[in-house]
Amino acid sequence: MRYRRDVPGQLVLWDVDHTLINAGRAGWRAYQLAFGRMFGRDVPVAPSLAGRTDRAIALHTLALAGVPDPRAQVDAFQRILAQVAPDVADVVREHGRVLPGAAEAVRALTAAAAADGGLLVQSVLTGNMRVMAEVKLGALGLDRHLDLRVGAYGDAHEIRADLVPLARASAAAVYGADFSGPATVLVGDTPLDVEAARVAGARAVAVASGEFSVADLVAAGADAVLPDLTDTAGVLAAIRPAWGRLG
Repeated sequence: MRYRRDVPGQLVLWDVDHTLINAGRAGWRAYQLAFGRMFGRDVPVAPSLAGRTDRAIALHTLALAGVPDPRAQVDAFQRILAQVAPDVADVVREHGRVLPGAAEAVRALTAAAAADGGLLVQSVLTGNMRVMAEVKLGALGLDRHLDLRVGAYGDAHEIRADLVPLARASAAAVYGADFSGPATVLVGDTPLDVEAARVAGARAVAVASGEFSVADLVAAGADAVLPDLTDTAGVLAAIRPAWGRLG
């Protein structure tokens, strides 16, 4: 599809858990399966997951479990985690759900960009490793408007902000466009999503659909804060203000 060069390109990177979907604790189930396969015992305690990358969560999980030298074990653990990820697809289908307004917002962004002739690429910037993100989104049918080739995933780095350059570089290579500065928009539900955007000079759109309130996300410094994704026109305006209150 051709796009107008006079309309700026935009890269929209969605967080997955508690922004687009609730996966019904499928991620924690995968951690239990992987830990049991590698060490032959249960994970003793569930780590905090909000906004953290899978690599950081894996290191923390191994440390909590008393595994010697977690950094020496984390790559092997993540390989097993990737192997068991498809096994939790049924958990997502049975207990997970697309959050209100998420599917409509993703579709509307694609339609709005097509209407003004602009290049808009939607993908993910998520703490999930790629296979886990694919399992969760695919099980709920939310991967159709997302180009997961150019996303950035939580097995690459411990620090979420370090994922932004990866997504930009991948998108630039595939689409031949510059997504620097606020041409990249991160949409997420935690202060760590906001921090990642601010460190990278991207636009931060925060959604209070997880455990953090509107006030928390405003205090974190988001450029726009939404209570949820149900106001589709409001979502579009937050992501690309030039669109205004469409619809």
